[in-house]
Amino acid sequence: MLDINVLDFQRSLAKWVNEGKTAAHWSEPTITRISQGLLSALRDFGVLQGAVNKRIAPPYFPIESFAYIVFCLKQQQPSGAKLMEMPDWRLFFLAKGGVEQLLFEAHQRDLLEYHVAGSVTRLTFPANTLEEYANVLAQR
Repeated sequence: MLDINVLDFQRSLAKWVNEGKTAAHWSEPTITRISQGLLSALRDFGVLQGAVNKRIAPPYFPIESFAYIVFCLKQQQPSGAKLMEMPDWRLFFLAKGGVEQLLFEAHQRDLLEYHVAGSVTRLTFPANTLEEYANVLAQR
């Protein structure tokens, strides 16, 4: 989980002010107020969680969509262990633990087979092509 705090926003905003990327110069209190407002807005829209300590909220991810993405990524990365660590998951704000959790759920719903024994990870699907797998998912 990625934690976010007001200082992160303040540093970025101050840098943009110093680079002339704002319409006018902003004072420190203005930068602080805008940073707090941005964090509150992102929390209100469900991007962040937490009242004081903010962190990126895990996205709602339909399990069928997740399974389809795993199938696509598996074509690029045949190793199940390496697939879970691909930087592509950051697009969905997912760390390795979140990917593992969703893989277990997809396995429980028979969308794929996911087995782990020590450092060995086995990941298989009930189809060989994207089109076939899309049909498998659509029939569920």
